[in-house]
Amino acid sequence: MIYKPLILLTRLLNDHLKNYFKLKNDIVYLSSVNDREKTLSSNRVNVTMVNIERETAGGIQMSRQHIGKNLSARIAPGWQINLYVLFSVLFQEKQYNESLRILSGVMSFIQKKNKYDEQDTDIPFAIEPVNLSFQELSNLWGILGGVYYPSILCKIRVLTIDEQEIIDLSGIIMGKEENVKADLQ
Repeated sequence: MIYKPLILLTRLLNDHLKNYFKLKNDIVYLSSVNDREKTLSSNRVNVTMVNIERETAGGIQMSRQHIGKNLSARIAPGWQINLYVLFSVLFQEKQYNESLRILSGVMSFIQKKNKYDEQDTDIPFAIEPVNLSFQELSNLWGILGGVYYPSILCKIRVLTIDEQEIIDLSGIIMGKEENVKADLQ
């Protein structure tokens, strides 16, 4: 549920930039910004997940489903999460102007296609840019290695995690529920 939207965005952004700038090789990678072993070349765009947050705007409720004439099941509430994703353009210092052109292409891609539904992926989501203060930006890049690269931080909104696993069975007696000793785990 985390990997699928990130790999989809990486693939689609790569296709967009290759087409837009008439590139032959891949340029977008799902990876960390801080590449200590220098296994990745420069002149690339990194897609890096930097945070996960639980969306609580919809509230948290235990759900109960009737599964038979005299049984109901309690199911753990699904989670709605948001991912914070950093799109950073890592070019050599002498190619700073080129990195800004590529970043403009990244921003254009995000602005054009900011909602993905079931036809695009089996996990619908939306993506939007996030505003950071200079302090927050400094903290983020400090955590990532201390060297700033042209980038944009985005939020992938409302991914739902719901395994629909039954955690309790209850018998229904005249409209009231009575706990049935059943361990499904």
